[in-house]
Amino acid sequence: MTDKALKEKSASFQSRISLMFLFLAAGLEGLMAVYWIAVLEPQLTAKAAVTVRALAQSHVPAIADALTEETADSAQIIKDMENSINKILLLRDPNTGSPFILGMEIEIDYGLVNAPEGELELKRGILGPGNPFITEIPLYSKTTRELLGIARMYNNPEFFQNFKADVKVTFLAGAGVGFALLMLTWGISAVLLAKVRRAEKQLQEKQAQIVHAGRLTAMGEMATGIAHEINQPLAIIRIAADGLNTYFTRQGVAGMESKAAQKIIEQVKRAAAIIDNMRSFARADADALESVNLIEPVERALSFFKEQFRIHDILLKLSLSPDLPQVKINPQKFEQIAVNFLSNARYAVEKKGEKADKSYRKEVAVRLFQDEENGRIVFEVEDNGIGMSSEVRERCMEPFYTTKGVGEGTGLGLSIVHGIAREFQMEIEVAGAEGEGSRFRVRISHDPEC
Repeated sequence: MTDKALKEKSASFQSRISLMFLFLAAGLEGLMAVYWIAVLEPQLTAKAAVTVRALAQSHVPAIADALTEETADSAQIIKDMENSINKILLLRDPNTGSPFILGMEIEIDYGLVNAPEGELELKRGILGPGNPFITEIPLYSKTTRELLGIARMYNNPEFFQNFKADVKVTFLAGAGVGFALLMLTWGISAVLLAKVRRAEKQLQEKQAQIVHAGRLTAMGEMATGIAHEINQPLAIIRIAADGLNTYFTRQGVAGMESKAAQKIIEQVKRAAAIIDNMRSFARADADALESVNLIEPVERALSFFKEQFRIHDILLKLSLSPDLPQVKINPQKFEQIAVNFLSNARYAVEKKGEKADKSYRKEVAVRLFQDEENGRIVFEVEDNGIGMSSEVRERCMEPFYTTKGVGEGTGLGLSIVHGIAREFQMEIEVAGAEGEGSRFRVRISHDPEC
């Protein structure tokens, strides 16, 4: 799957996840609203009405007793009834101080009461014909259990609203907690999904780098085989050129033909030297240690790059001290260090040259010398290429870490260099800044017995 397809797939999956959480959030909020309107609010209204009714019923029997008092006249009955009604109207919510009941009226069945028609009708407080919260309580005779009349109470709407508000706050708080948990879950899933996408991308990059490394290995093996096969035709060309050169010398011919034969011999020697270097670089005796002058593996590594640098107009600055002490090391492994440093330097200057103006001059400096302070041998490769940020400098030795595109690098070169440096107790220094070039340096102790 291509990187573009992977990004599209990840974006589509993230959109589906986000859409799912959006529907869940909307559904949760809608369900809570429907549950409040259809279930909780009616239940709370009914419970508030029951509360008011229960409080009023404790005072209503006094009204019925006043109506059935045989010795009292109408004035006394009304007085007793008003006292009972006033007590009911004084009932208040202890939390808000608002009255439970705003007004009250009494309807009497005068056929059962010892009083003239209409004389005992009472209306007190705010009756409010539009009040939706009305409670009616029947008045029964204590002795005969007959229905004497009805006490109609106009309840306070504010009490009902306050009663529901307390529960509503708790309900909405619970809904908010549920919504917050849902959003937290969505956030966590988004973070985890982003980590999975990054892991997938890194895995795909590592797989591409491994495949590229495999191709390079196969190409190296193939190049070694080709170098072996080329030796035979080169030997034949060399013999033929030597024969021609001997013939021209004997004949005293010093013209173009003699010079051409000599040039053939020189180029065959050069090709043979390159092939020998390739075979030496790929040789299997990687653990063999030798006491060598480091200029030898460095020059073999340079033989791979001098022509490339010339073709790509890269100025190669060499400073190789000839009289260096011997170092006990595996020459092929040190050559591998030099090859990796030179390869990275060539890539860095080429990349900068793609975007730089015409005044930019691609340069790579190779130095090999002995440090006068501590006597250690120093090998360094410095370029004026794209450079490295601080993060790249810290991670450049990690396996499979690379800033190159897929197919341009494996991320293994510098990690291999780091492994070789640890094996032979060398110190590696990486310096430079982004846009200003880089310098790779290794320090190695020489062999005092050599």
